Parts: sequence; structure tokens; C-alpha cells
Amino acid sequence: MSRKDLSRTVIEGGRYYHNSYLRRASNGVERATTREWLDRVTVDLDDAEASAPAPRKRVPKLFHDKLGPAKRWLRSQIGRSWAKVYSELSAKFDSRTVAGHHVVHDHMLQWVVRYDDVDRFRYPRHFELVIDKRGILREPMWLGRSMDSLERDVLDWANQRVCALTYRGWWWFRRDGIGGPCFTTWKCDKPHHYDLVTGHKRGGSYHAFRYLSEGPMSRGQVRYIERLPPNLRGRLVIESPWPSR
Repeated sequence: MSRKDLSRTVIEGGRYYHNSYLRRASNGVERATTREWLDRVTVDLDDAEASAPAPRKRVPKLFHDKLGPAKRWLRSQIGRSWAKVYSELSAKFDSRTVAGHHVVHDHMLQWVVRYDDVDRFRYPRHFELVIDKRGILREPMWLGRSMDSLERDVLDWANQRVCALTYRGWWWFRRDGIGGPCFTTWKCDKPHHYDLVTGHKRGGSYHAFRYLSEGPMSRGQVRYIERLPPNLRGRLVIESPWPSR
């Protein structure tokens, strides 16, 4: 059962299981090497002056923190302003103490990331929650999924289209090559343009292209785009090809 002081509850898990095994193993090795050294110097006293038992292998301390209560508290704040959540977090987990500082800075703040700070190197299990562009704490739509799986689903959903914020709102566009595709890029000295969505040379490349409008985006589609990780959102969102009015 959790204590009222959650910062104390987290650090009461004791030593990590595997770390306890390593410590016992290192103690056993030290005892064995010490007995071997004693047996050797018993018959050769001169060797006792010139040698010493082998030092024990150092095993760093690893602790088994009880992170469940802290995670449940943080997930219960989903939908609230991160500024208010952080204020309550600082009050509930006093970072002036060793236990509170460890829980807040080594665990809880590592579980939260801004929406524009998500990339392939931090994805997907290094954090639990995301602060959206409005400053609200959210659960990411991609939590628990691999980036490759999410990328396939997003590209299938886009259906080789890109989108842009125009003077008429969010709009779908399709990139259309001008002229026939060029399949000899390594021999051709002209600039080449590839598909923005798929990102490779499917169907060849073109020397010039244009954007063809396909229609407005729905509110649900815009929300879907806004919730994507920045690296995938950058593959779909382009500058408006229409002149501003």
C-alpha cells in the first residue's frame, strides 16, 4: 500500500534483483580467492609479504524503484495544463530532498516531452506523455508502437498526398511530375525531384513538378496531422503552393 509521501514510496523497492545476484556473486568470488591465497601463503611465508588477495570486483548499486504510484499519479493528470501539473508535481514531490529530487528529475520529468521534441532517437519508450502545442498534457497516439509501424500507417493514410495551410484553410495536394520520369539520374546532370511522402525513387524522378489541389481537409484529419511526431509531420506538411491574398 502506498504511503502518503510518494517520493518515499518510490525508493523503498530495495536493491534491484539482478544487482543483488551480482553482489552475492562478487562476494563469493572474493571469499574463494582469499581462501586460495591463504592456502598458498601458509606453505610459503615469503609469498605473504610479496602478494595480497585479489580485490573484489566492484559492483555498482542499482535500485528497484517502485515507479507504479508515480506513473499513476502522472497519468491521472492527462488533459490538464502542464504548468499546473508541474506546480503540483513540485509541491507533492519535494525536490529539495534526495528522494524527491531522484523521483522528479531522474524519472517523472523524463516521462514527459514536448510535442516538437519527439524524434526517431527518443522514440518510442523513452517517455510516456506529451505536452501538445497548447501546453496540455496528452497521451501520444503512437505510444507503445514502433516508428516503422506508425510510418507505414501514416503513409497509407496520406495516400501519397501532402497538405498545406493555405488562405482557405488546410488543403490536400498531390505532387505531379511535369514531363516523363527520368530513370538515369546518375547520368543526368539536371536537378531531380522525388516523391515527398514516400521519400524514394518509386516510379523514377522528375526534372520539374507541380502541386495539384485535391480538396480541403476535415477537422479530424487536421487533428491527426497535429498529433504526429515532428519527423512524420514534416514529411506531409509543405509550404502553401498558393499565393497568399
